[in-house]
Amino acid sequence: MKIYNTSKSTKFLLVLMVVFLSSCSKEFIDEPQNTAGLPESIVFSDREIVQSFITGIYARYKGQWDDDLTDGENTSDPDTGGLYAMYFARTAKGNDLILAPTFYRFDYAHDNRLPTFRRTSFTWTFNYEIINYANVLINGLANSSLDDATKKEFTAVGKAIRAFHYFQIALEFAPNYNTDRTSSRIPIYTEPATGSSVGNPPSPLTDVYNLILSDLKSAIQDLPEERLGKSYINKAVANGILARVLLVTQDDWELASSAAKAAYGDNAAMAVVSSNWGNGFNELSDQDWLWGHFQNGTNETSAFWMAPHVFTDHLTTSLKNTYINTNFRDEFSDTDVRKLFQDIYNSTTPYREFVTTKFTFTFASDVPLMRKSEMVLIDAEAQYNLNNESEARNLLFALQKDRDPGATLSTNSGSDLMDEILLERRKELYGELGVEWFDAKRLSMPINRDTVHRVIVNVPADSELFYLTIPQSEIDANPNMDESINQ
Repeated sequence: MKIYNTSKSTKFLLVLMVVFLSSCSKEFIDEPQNTAGLPESIVFSDREIVQSFITGIYARYKGQWDDDLTDGENTSDPDTGGLYAMYFARTAKGNDLILAPTFYRFDYAHDNRLPTFRRTSFTWTFNYEIINYANVLINGLANSSLDDATKKEFTAVGKAIRAFHYFQIALEFAPNYNTDRTSSRIPIYTEPATGSSVGNPPSPLTDVYNLILSDLKSAIQDLPEERLGKSYINKAVANGILARVLLVTQDDWELASSAAKAAYGDNAAMAVVSSNWGNGFNELSDQDWLWGHFQNGTNETSAFWMAPHVFTDHLTTSLKNTYINTNFRDEFSDTDVRKLFQDIYNSTTPYREFVTTKFTFTFASDVPLMRKSEMVLIDAEAQYNLNNESEARNLLFALQKDRDPGATLSTNSGSDLMDEILLERRKELYGELGVEWFDAKRLSMPINRDTVHRVIVNVPADSELFYLTIPQSEIDANPNMDESINQ
């Protein structure tokens, strides 16, 4: 499938992604499978085919992405593979994990952000392509003859997908929301691109976040709890996305708490229970996982080398390019089930001393995108900001005591309690989402590497290194955007 940036009006070719089915088999409804093409008039004539179209969108999250979209050849790399690649690039930018000089090495050095670089063009194209598919979905449903219930449900899916990817664009290509809400770097599109489309001018960051919040709040109203599998967005996942967005805007902690509770089920002690720790962290059926990539163990991962597993697992055939900062390792008590670090190389080089066995790579390794435990920690942060420190400590302890039988209820308060919550986020989510980078950006904190690292980079709070430049391909194609946007 060939697709171009949404603003490349003269080049954009819409090829609908649909799973071509003869029946709604059990194999299909478990998780997203491969994609094929059908015309739009057929897609939006039948509920089952619309569901197949949505399945195809999720399947693109795991696809390989071409670095040069005009040469007719696929020159993609493992570090531009899909949603996982964007998350792992964020992971590489922190202090807790250390990268060898192979894949993601430029992200690790905070040196992969210029307009013609692979990371920049991939991140822009990937997210805007999915946004366009969401717009195709929303528009196609509005103009279809399907029943109102089907339209409402799948329109909600489209809005949740669109909001999620505009959130990624805002995180990756703009300053922190609360640092510069007027920053105008991101064009907004709510209609499908066509051959006559002209690229829109960039909108203020406030408008981007207003669309994100509006889409999510609307979607949550109409999304069902049931779904075909955990690779699909349902009401709980949409609430989880909303909770993450509100961590950035920091202007509605009550809603952040209620959204997080709706995602994890409002029983923290039950929500955090997981059997994945010590067992490879690769099983989507784990009750802690809300959303993830399903891998069928045959034709999905072999070409895509899904992060984080293939980059962190040193005990099997894999890419083995990620190590653990010894100072981060020392933050875990010996009784913490998450202390899964080994010195397998007996290396005297500090950055190669420890690896993690949190993630086990096989071609059937599922990949976490959102977990209930993260939502419990979001709720704890929300309670802290609502001046309910006792409840914040209780929520924090619900996770801590499940992971560590020797844990005790925190006695911290004020900034010390907030620091403890942030540390717990790092310990719980390392390798998964780029949590260090995300928290540093949204809270206007620096990223300071210690001397254990192979590449020592100190990134000041609110530095331009926290966001990418606008791709040159976009500037060249969009008459409403020029070179000055990157100055």
